[in-house]
Amino acid sequence: MRPPRLFFLFPILLLVFLPLHARPKHLIVLGKLTELSSPDAGSTWGLQLNPVITVDGRQISVLQLRTSHPQKLESLQDAFVQAKGTLIVGGADAPHDIPILQLSSLHPVKYNNPDRDKPKSSVWTSVVNFFSPSPI
Repeated sequence: MRPPRLFFLFPILLLVFLPLHARPKHLIVLGKLTELSSPDAGSTWGLQLNPVITVDGRQISVLQLRTSHPQKLESLQDAFVQAKGTLIVGGADAPHDIPILQLSSLHPVKYNNPDRDKPKSSVWTSVVNFFSPSPI
């Protein structure tokens, strides 16, 4: 009788403890690349998101960017870009902190004025944007 009990106990424990383990969130976001300045850390890079995203019930409009090559971001300052990376959130104890995006790639986007109507994308423009070289 003991083995069937273990077969029922193991899935229940799995269902309880797996959601507690935080998995990194991989994101692809659009926004304007800007230089953020803070009194304690000097200048860092940020992304003003357009459109705003919601993560874990919290709306995020600005992401701080972390990369191993920050000097490569200077050429894209104030440009409308697509960023890919892993989201690092400070946690529930610091809800006012700006979330950090660990960059894996960053591409300029052809339409740099998000206030105007965006051009209709086609299969060809999607392929071209996919294979365009990334400065990071």
